[in-house]
Amino acid sequence: MVKKKTHEAEIHKGLEELRQSGVVFEDATPALLPRLRKELGNSHVRDLAVVFTLGKIADAASVELLTEIEKRSVDKDLKKEIRRSLFKLGQRGLDIPREEAPKAGASVAFNRPPEIEAYMSAVDGTGGRLVWIVKPQPNFGLQTIQAMVSDRDGLQRVGGAQIRRKELRQMAQEIKQQHGISMIAVPWEYADQIIYEGFEKAKSQGRTGLENFHELRAMLHSGKPRPQDHPVYKKLDAHVVGEGAWRELSRRLLDEPELRFWILDEDFAQSFLLQLQEAQTSRLVLNPMQKEERLASIVREAVAALCIGEMGKRMQRRMEDMALYFLETGRAQLAKLALAVAIQIKEGNPGPLDVSFLTGLVQKTFAFYLAQQKSKAEEEPSFIVKP
Repeated sequence: MVKKKTHEAEIHKGLEELRQSGVVFEDATPALLPRLRKELGNSHVRDLAVVFTLGKIADAASVELLTEIEKRSVDKDLKKEIRRSLFKLGQRGLDIPREEAPKAGASVAFNRPPEIEAYMSAVDGTGGRLVWIVKPQPNFGLQTIQAMVSDRDGLQRVGGAQIRRKELRQMAQEIKQQHGISMIAVPWEYADQIIYEGFEKAKSQGRTGLENFHELRAMLHSGKPRPQDHPVYKKLDAHVVGEGAWRELSRRLLDEPELRFWILDEDFAQSFLLQLQEAQTSRLVLNPMQKEERLASIVREAVAALCIGEMGKRMQRRMEDMALYFLETGRAQLAKLALAVAIQIKEGNPGPLDVSFLTGLVQKTFAFYLAQQKSKAEEEPSFIVKP
């Protein structure tokens, strides 16, 4: 939030500098473009303000100028603002040149130039992801690191092997056929970060069997990965995904095959299940409406708990990863919903209104564990002797 406010403050400062130099924003038409072009290069904040203003002038010339600025700029913040402005112009019907992205599907994703590559699966119901890092070796095929990483338990297993690209494609196809899960291309630096963080977490928990980790990772580098933003933020505009009725629509995510088996950890759900049982068996005389409100309040408490502490960090990462996964598998609208949920979780609370995905996930989790408890109780032998 601080970074976002700082960025907005820089734009406001740049707009004020433009006003002082004589730019009249009331005339936000293509006629303003030559003047805006002249203002470029005077200061960082002024460049941001020019790019921001271009996003309000719905003309092909604005798109052309933004694209020109983007090609010659090395400023990360400026490039982000350019993409936001281009996105806004695209929403108003203008033709926007797109950054080339890999097409969905293993057969295409695994034909790439000889450089370090990485691939990641969807997040499973326990927060696990399959991560591959691949580095071509001249005349020796592909050196691979294959890891299963849990956001709760860390690195669960890791291995390495030299394989051919054909075998890599076959592995991805088998995963798709057997489990309905695609392996999407991700920046290798992000994949390395996931695996390294998983190793550190597993080590802190005293897990053994990962002694060969550093030897395997030496094919990349030996240093600690640098912190980085999630790659999905380079592909989706965080300022835009939170617009519209995303809270109500987010429940659609639970209908996707990849989220079919998402259930929250039992130790997280346990305290809330005890509250549910107490509410259902309470000796207090509650009418149906009071009981329903009590159950709803427990669900709201659980949703709020999903957004804080370690659980909040895990849920944020899961939703960011799934946003990227949906985007790379051709489901852009679902990607935006998943990212909007991640951003809300990052705020540390669900907000004043219901986030239907989180509510639905909590309700689904409660129903699962309550059914388990009921089934277990029915299977236990009775020692009551009837006369």
